[in-house]
Amino acid sequence: MSKSGQRRHFEKKKNRYDERLLSMPPRHVAEETEYIVNELRRRKIKKVVDFGSGNGRLTIPLLREGITVTAVDISRSSLTSLSEYVKSVRMKKNLLTVSETIPSKKWDAVVGCDILHHVLLGETLAEIRSHLTDKKGMIVFSEPNIFNPSWAVFVTLFHSWRIEGGMVNCHYFNFQHKLQENRFDIVTVHGYGLLPPIFFNTFPILRKINYFLGNLPVLKFFAYRFIITAQAAGTIH
Repeated sequence: MSKSGQRRHFEKKKNRYDERLLSMPPRHVAEETEYIVNELRRRKIKKVVDFGSGNGRLTIPLLREGITVTAVDISRSSLTSLSEYVKSVRMKKNLLTVSETIPSKKWDAVVGCDILHHVLLGETLAEIRSHLTDKKGMIVFSEPNIFNPSWAVFVTLFHSWRIEGGMVNCHYFNFQHKLQENRFDIVTVHGYGLLPPIFFNTFPILRKINYFLGNLPVLKFFAYRFIITAQAAGTIH
């Protein structure tokens, strides 16, 4: 779908993340975003771009961690909704900036959830790479894996391939190829669950087993999601 089509789609409130879940997200969502927050915490990164932020599924956990966030999204309504939510729950307003494009400066980290399958992957990674600090800058993204059959079922029954069609590019081998092609190194594609984690929200032991299986050799290729981390290589000439 074109960029303008994506914008029109996400301008509609019904197509955005349920705002009621921002304060109390389901366990599987909380654990997914916590994984990203932990990657930043481990590297002591305090300022990030949340690329494709929508109305705050990842932005809110980042702000709660005390990370300064520039939320970037093509949907003005999503950014307005995010700003209003932050104000309503009295979070520190000075930690949040919103923008429709990545501000032209160097960043130590660009992160996101469920956005890379809505954009042209190679071009977007090249753009993000151009905004990262050389050798130090990193990305962390959480994306679906088209090799996991549950996504084909979900999109066919409950969503639209017109909107989610870019998911066909989301698999282990393509992520590795596109990242290396756009001068990222130390690439890690972590398999996050083998079956949809939502099924195990009330079963802690099964939840741990599911996450463990999703990152095993070979089984990783069929993981439910991938959490992708990569570091910018040297200077682009």
